[in-house]
Amino acid sequence: MNDTAAELAAQAKNLEERGLLSGEAAELVAGLLAEVETLRRQNGNLRRAALKSSKHDRMSTKLKEALYE
Repeated sequence: MNDTAAELAAQAKNLEERGLLSGEAAELVAGLLAEVETLRRQNGNLRRAALKSSKHDRMSTKLKEALYE
């Protein structure tokens, strides 16, 4: 979990302990935080895949132009 998500989780826990967050709201927040973590992991995977694909050799512009003619 990144720092921002951890801070949000701590704030939600604090609100729940103080009784300012209902049970349903706490469940919703927990679900949203889990979704944030899932999306963070997916984003990391996509970034790595994009970086890996950008390292592959590319055709030169002249070669592309010649192929398209």
